[in-house]
Order: sequence, then C-alpha cells, then structure tokens
Amino acid sequence: MLPMLAVGCAGLTGQQAPAPVEPYYKTPVPQPPKPIVKQKPVAPPEVKTAPSLPSAPPAWATPAEKVQSTQLSPVAIAMISDADRSAGAGNLDSAAAVLERGLRIEPRNATLIYKLAEVRLKQAKPKQAEDLAKKSAILAGSDNALKKRCWLLIAEAKKIQGDLAGAMDAHLKAGSF
Repeated sequence: MLPMLAVGCAGLTGQQAPAPVEPYYKTPVPQPPKPIVKQKPVAPPEVKTAPSLPSAPPAWATPAEKVQSTQLSPVAIAMISDADRSAGAGNLDSAAAVLERGLRIEPRNATLIYKLAEVRLKQAKPKQAEDLAKKSAILAGSDNALKKRCWLLIAEAKKIQGDLAGAMDAHLKAGSF
C-alpha cells in the first residue's frame, strides 16, 4: 500500500499548476446592501417647566452689608453651611477640614478662604487667620463687603498677636471699603 501512495503523489507534481494564492486583505468581503429609509427625523417633545426661583441664601451670606451671592457656587454654599454647623457645635477641627476640602475644589474662592480664616482665629491661630484673610481680600475682587470683613479680621488677628499699630492700620483700611 505504501508504494501506491508514493506513486500517486509523485504523479501530481509535474502535471498541475499550483493554485493561485491571494492575500487576505485583497479579497473583497461581501457587504449586505443598506436599506434606504426615507423618514423625517422626529424631534423630541418639548418639555416645559415652570421657572424655578432661586432659594434664599443662608444667613451667613447676607450680613448687614450686601454680599454678592452670585459668586458662590452650590459647592461653596454647602461647604460653608457644613462648616458653620460644625463650628456652631464647637467642632472647629471639623469645620476647618470641611473648608479645606472646599478649597481643594475651588482654590480661588474668596468666601471659603475668609470662612477658614474665621475658624483659624477661633482656633487661636491668629497668624494663619491673618494670612488667609489677606489672601481672601486679594481674591475678593469687587466685593467690598467681603474686603471690609477681611480687614476687620486682620485687625483682630494683629491685636491678638500684640501688633496694636498694625491692628489700627488694618482697621483704618477696613473703613475705606
């Protein structure tokens, strides 16, 4: 049987031409025809809602002088509310942590920086409070009420540190706003 196989294979080599081989990337792949649909696009129904009125800002956002509440984002309002609750309960470390977290989200928010300065002053850290209040006053822009509160806080911090002349200067600067 083995000789028969050898003879059968030997006879094919000289008589047949090799099959053509095409690369796989040149062979066309049949695509199904795309259906043609003639429809107009349908717009989603218009939903009409009543305009919502903005809620009143919390008590801290409206002192005797008007504060521009447009500067405060919802994140800042929530962080300040949480910090006020913590500080009111006597937990100044928690209030500071909440405000610092808010400043990681909005590092240039002058109101958050001012509130942290207030907490630092209550924690008996007047130098940090002074530095934060100065930064807040710089970032306050056109918010003169916030600038005034910053300089009053600076005056208080300087008085605690024993710098009565600096406290007087800061108090006079606060009067200019």
